Amino acid sequence: MIEYTWKINQLERSTADDYVLVVHYGVDAVDGEFSKGAYGTISFDPETMPASVDFDSLTEEVVLGWVFTKVEQDVVEAQLEAIIADMKEPKVVAGMPWVVTDTMGG
Repeated sequence: MIEYTWKINQLERSTADDYVLVVHYGVDAVDGEFSKGAYGTISFDPETMPASVDFDSLTEEVVLGWVFTKVEQDVVEAQLEAIIADMKEPKVVAGMPWVVTDTMGG
């Protein structure tokens, strides 16, 4: 079973009014020894999305809520799930038949 961990990596804000202009977010998907991550940024405009929380009172949960208004969480997680599935059972592998790697450490 894949575990997803969403996080906020950074906020960019206006020095004039502490309005959060850009959110940098990431998500890690882990299934045993297989893992994949994704990241992105979202811009906010005070004219279309007024701030509702004082900057010093913000929590990661609040900001993730903002992210999920613009990012489809289930779509991103499905994409990561597909990548991990391919990692588990790759459809393409690299190698050359004339190069043998020594798996015995010698």
